[in-house]
Amino acid sequence: MDLTGDAVVVGCISPGCDIARVAYINKGFSRLFGYAPSDITGRSFDEIGELRTTLRLYAALTTDQTDLERNPSTQSQFTRADGTQFWASISFLDAGDDPEAERFICATYREISALKDAEAKAKRSRARLIAALDAYPSPFAIYDKDDCLIVWNDAYSRSMTDDPAALYVGMHRTEAARIAIEGGKIVQAIGKEKEWASIEHQEADVAKPVQDLELAGDIHHRLLRSRAKNGDLVMLRIDTTELVRQRRALEAAQERLISAINAYPDPFAIYDAEHNLVVWNPAYARSVTDTPQQLRTGTNLKDLLRQAAFSGRIPAARGREEEWLEGYYSPELLDRSVEDFEFADGQHFRIVRSKAKNGEYVVLRLNITEVVNQRRAVERYTKKLERANEEITHTAVHDDLTGLGNRRHLSQRFQELAECQRTHGGEIAMLHIDLDRFKQINDTMGHAAGDHVLLETANRIRHEVQPQDVIARIGGDEFVVLLRFKTGSTRPFQLATTLLNELQMPVYFEGKECRFGASIGVAETPLSEVDRLLTNSDIALYKAKRAGRGRLGLFDRSDLQDILKNKTLADDVLRAIEKDEFVPYYQPQIDSKTGHVAGVEVLARWQHPEKGIVAPEGFLATATDLNVTASIDEMIFEKAMKDCEGVLPHLPSRPSLSFNVSASRVRENSINEIRTRVSGYSGKICFELLETIFFEEEDDAFLFQLDRLRDIGITIEIDDFGSGHASVVALQRIGPDRLKIDGRLVAQVTESDSGLRLVRSIVEIGLALEMGITAEGVETREQAAVLADLGCDRLQGFLFAKPMPFEKLLTFVARDGSTEFVGN
Repeated sequence: MDLTGDAVVVGCISPGCDIARVAYINKGFSRLFGYAPSDITGRSFDEIGELRTTLRLYAALTTDQTDLERNPSTQSQFTRADGTQFWASISFLDAGDDPEAERFICATYREISALKDAEAKAKRSRARLIAALDAYPSPFAIYDKDDCLIVWNDAYSRSMTDDPAALYVGMHRTEAARIAIEGGKIVQAIGKEKEWASIEHQEADVAKPVQDLELAGDIHHRLLRSRAKNGDLVMLRIDTTELVRQRRALEAAQERLISAINAYPDPFAIYDAEHNLVVWNPAYARSVTDTPQQLRTGTNLKDLLRQAAFSGRIPAARGREEEWLEGYYSPELLDRSVEDFEFADGQHFRIVRSKAKNGEYVVLRLNITEVVNQRRAVERYTKKLERANEEITHTAVHDDLTGLGNRRHLSQRFQELAECQRTHGGEIAMLHIDLDRFKQINDTMGHAAGDHVLLETANRIRHEVQPQDVIARIGGDEFVVLLRFKTGSTRPFQLATTLLNELQMPVYFEGKECRFGASIGVAETPLSEVDRLLTNSDIALYKAKRAGRGRLGLFDRSDLQDILKNKTLADDVLRAIEKDEFVPYYQPQIDSKTGHVAGVEVLARWQHPEKGIVAPEGFLATATDLNVTASIDEMIFEKAMKDCEGVLPHLPSRPSLSFNVSASRVRENSINEIRTRVSGYSGKICFELLETIFFEEEDDAFLFQLDRLRDIGITIEIDDFGSGHASVVALQRIGPDRLKIDGRLVAQVTESDSGLRLVRSIVEIGLALEMGITAEGVETREQAAVLADLGCDRLQGFLFAKPMPFEKLLTFVARDGSTEFVGN
């Protein structure tokens, strides 16, 4: 028996005696109880308190047992010889059934104090947990594996019913849900009570680990469900009302959607009053240590924070862990009810702490990473907007292509220079520069070549001016140089002359030479008022351009009125284009053999709001200077096609429509638009171009455009033939469909033989090249007869009709479509 670690005592009961005496104790008994064998051997059990207790326990176990167990056992608390107490399990062995012989009772003791302590600790832990749940402000409940209610807190009762007694242990989850639904506790279920209370709906809900609920009074809860390993259903509601309301406010202010907190098991822990860890969940353990399985009850909060810091979970502590810990931790830390905290990997949590009645602390973390990221995104976006605003401000006063200032920049700097002049004296000059032949480069070589020319122009101007001078690009090919100079200095004139020479030098783009030039207008104080420098430099530029290309114009008061008059007309023409004031007039062309209307020439007229109808002599030269003839041509073409489509009455054949078209209009890449318009008229469409245009623009690109026009059914006619320097070779190369003899030559056919011979020669050339011949400016019957005799198949002039508006044209052609004249 000395080999066993348990305590053993053997008592002997002599025959005819009821007193048990100690017969033997082993070493284990001496160690456990503190008695030596010599102290108690031979003594009665009743003399020793712990043995007397042993004998009583034995008697209790064997009383009223008919079938006595051979080794009955129990547990009891004992006292050592030194007075200390302990718990032990005790089992008995009874040896000897013969009443005439000695009986032996063997008692074996095994200490179980540690087991009893653990049992007590578990009971205390459970009590702490129950107290913590009651103190927790959010609803919490546990249902068993059969979904019957077993544990819940007061907040859960209030969230489910106005009568807390309505909930009871063993209530099924669906019955508890029905009480909450019928009591109007769940806003989403109002009006849908039957659907929400259905088994299908309840089972679908319980399968959701996370569910957001809206309660009465605009209260919002996030319901978290999870199954424990034993099958219990744990339900926890987190009050998300503040977060929901904050999210709404942020959405309204920022027009952004901030997602609700992602559904996942949140870190949860309970600390006792001394900040020692009592209860925690796995998420909390993972959030503070790399070895969550080694986390132990009683670990102090400060030690946990130290582990989290040294494991890299707290960005603010990296590299200075102890310093951070001493600054962050304090005995009052758990008394802070709410704290926002940043963890590793950019994760942000709102830590919510509450104190239970028993003095313990409940700690819950809510993930607010998305909210923080949204706020930072707004902050980054704000900074981005500030940078963008700086760029926009710079862009607003500078030209994107050249980097020069624009009109706004010019205005700002002009105010500065004007103020400087008022303060320090001196003069101000403005050079207004306009490039010559720039549009031709754009049209023939493309916009990339045009941009290259503009950049080179800007660089050449920069090279010649001084750092304090102001350069601006104020239009497509218009530049301005603003400078201060000393009174009496000729620097503005010298700079303008230098720029005139520099800008005449060709530019090379992709191996091709781009030749252009510039016209420059100069205005300077005191000849010009300061506030009229830009206007007067523009007048000087206009004066230079009227004198020819590549000229320098100086502002002079003596020709101010004339310049202003021309400038006013130019502005009026531009306004007329914007107001759509140009209208088509129509002049019939007569078939010289039948007398029928064979065609109609469409002519431009200006319907001036004050002057009435203005003929081309009153605006065409100015429009040409402004390079807007193509816009007028397009306007007339659109209106005439709209007039004539399906309106002209049925004649023996639809009359052709002839339009005067500028070279720039031909060069425009608008074939598709023209094709759409042409397709709406069943008669012939003819584009008339001046003879001089044909032979000034006889390049491949121009001829290619003519071919494209022919491809869509448009015929080409040379207008005012005989007024220029055409050659038969050029006629063959261009191949027009019709010649229109200039009216000045037509007038000579009845006045002189030489005039008659000249017109006959033109007609014969045209007929030889298989072209139609139109004679314009026919004013007498004699002229009409001679021209018809010579072979002109169409006649046009005041003899038949003057140009007229469309309404009168309809009246004209309605007179049976024939004139009284029919050629011989």
